[in-house]
Amino acid sequence: MGSSHGGYLANLCAKISPWVVDAIIDNSSYTLTPLAYLGFAKEIDYVKNYENYINYSENIDLFLFTKSFWTSNQYSPCYFSNARKNIRDILNYEHLKLQSSYRKIPYISYHSIYDTIAPFKDKKELYGFLGELGFDVCLYEINCEKQIDGRLIKNLNHGLGMSIKTLVKKHLPQILQEPLKDKTCKKEISYKCDDLIYTFKEENEQIVLSILNSN
Repeated sequence: MGSSHGGYLANLCAKISPWVVDAIIDNSSYTLTPLAYLGFAKEIDYVKNYENYINYSENIDLFLFTKSFWTSNQYSPCYFSNARKNIRDILNYEHLKLQSSYRKIPYISYHSIYDTIAPFKDKKELYGFLGELGFDVCLYEINCEKQIDGRLIKNLNHGLGMSIKTLVKKHLPQILQEPLKDKTCKKEISYKCDDLIYTFKEENEQIVLSILNSN
């Protein structure tokens, strides 16, 4: 579970190790790879893809980025190709279809339609796919001030002003009361992304990744 980027990581955990995760509870997570947080988006458009922004003074604006090995240079071994983006996308129907062949876990999410960081339309499309594939889904669409209760939902912005502690207290007890589902399944999953095949498997209680070229 988590909010914003934490919620995205929770969904990513369910993708790469579906035999481990029992449920997803997220608040305002994005569903597509957040390029701004990969450290190279400044090469594309540093004004649009910054991680943090500070209006330092009347004449100075600071755009902040994390340094990483990823690059937009297609001739570099660290080129962030379309395949490397696809494996990080949650909103990928073919990948979700493969994930659904393991366990149908519950998905719970809160999201404002006015979210300017994580578009609501993407979350709605994701939950449509999940429901179609047989997952138990519940998407709370926050669309008006009447839904602001001052306890769980405090505003209509990204994150809804929501406390993780309050979110946990609302949904976790119910999930813990559900009977445990059979986890007997192959502890390995492979996703084809263009020219690459990503395989995640559990060995010695750790998740191990191998990447092969499919050509």
